[in-house]
Amino acid sequence: MEYDEKAKAEEEQNDEDHDTITLTFEDGTEEECLVLDFVEVDGKTYVSLLPMSYEEDEEEEGCYLYQFDEAEDGEPILGYIEDDAVLKKVMDAFAELFMEEPEYVISEDDL
Repeated sequence: MEYDEKAKAEEEQNDEDHDTITLTFEDGTEEECLVLDFVEVDGKTYVSLLPMSYEEDEEEEGCYLYQFDEAEDGEPILGYIEDDAVLKKVMDAFAELFMEEPEYVISEDDL
């Protein structure tokens, strides 16, 4: 039981450590998203965003991918990925990144 409580506390701490971005869509709706990670592809930076409303049992993937840049004042600038070939490269880069074994995995020796 002690391990479960510790894991839950660490998970809550990890959730608090993530940056968020609020997306505003063309129809005026807004969606707050967790910034999952960044990748660089062909010299440009891309960001993966997970909607805060995402639930694991949803059929849709639920993750947004955007080209990322920062304005001089530090505000994020997001751009659509319009080229299908670039989008595929970005998707592959994130898939590879997310498939890596997380650093927090507990080994059998730690148990």
